[in-house]
Amino acid sequence: MELKQLRIFIAVAEELHFGRAAERMHMAQPALSAQVRGLEERLGVKLFERTTRTVSLTRAGEVFLPEALATVAQAEAAASAARAVGGAGGDMLKLGGVDSATAGILPDVIRRFRRTSPDVELKVFEMLSGPAIHGLSNKSLDIGFVRNPPKEDYLLSRHVLTEPMVAVLPVDHPAAAMEAVPTRLIAAEPLVLPARSHRPILFDLVHHYFVERGFDPNIAQEANERHTIIAMVAAGLGVSIVPRWVESLHHDAVVYRPLEDGGPLVETHVAWRSSETLDAVAQFLEHLPEVPAD
Repeated sequence: MELKQLRIFIAVAEELHFGRAAERMHMAQPALSAQVRGLEERLGVKLFERTTRTVSLTRAGEVFLPEALATVAQAEAAASAARAVGGAGGDMLKLGGVDSATAGILPDVIRRFRRTSPDVELKVFEMLSGPAIHGLSNKSLDIGFVRNPPKEDYLLSRHVLTEPMVAVLPVDHPAAAMEAVPTRLIAAEPLVLPARSHRPILFDLVHHYFVERGFDPNIAQEANERHTIIAMVAAGLGVSIVPRWVESLHHDAVVYRPLEDGGPLVETHVAWRSSETLDAVAQFLEHLPEVPAD
């Protein structure tokens, strides 16, 4: 399959609208639809459910999306690395990993790093933990941010962030005025969560959080991207629990509230190759926070 087909699939999966995806890809909609059909025929599965009003990912599409994102990110990183080696510039540093890093801690860290290392070119890719580990293995990434400490013996890692998960509620929800929301109130509501096939670590964390407190979570809707989850909550389709950094995604129709018992805690770890010789890696790591051991 071609990278162009993967980029088209990603556009449709993120927009869930063939017209908007076609505009985003600067293509005519019939041509974009033909590329999607060609990809589905090549894979032998349907990636989208289509009606006259809606477009949604099939289970196969949900599983395929993170892999497509990782493949495109790694291809772009490889191309950038080749261009950097062939050019006359300085080092290139390729970073990738979970959204708590790319949207949470990295913006400030990158600003500090650029002040001390202005000649190092940075490339940042958002991806899940599995693809990030794979990127470190095949050297399409230099530094990866993952949920759990990696077990691979060729990698070193460090804990850089612990953040609580918070409740996302419609602005008119009875609990929206509370300073902190009791777990029992959230457990009684329909939940909007990412599919386990897409974000297994976070899914299991939330599921275990409820089960350990004697609740059976009612997962009514699945949505993989944060902005889609927020939109579903805003539409009144349920409530959600998300890492605290998501509070930066402001929406007039939702509020973010801490959970009464503090909520599940999400960790982020930075990982790099133990054999790494690129000076920029060590320089960048110096700017990252370090969470003290318990």
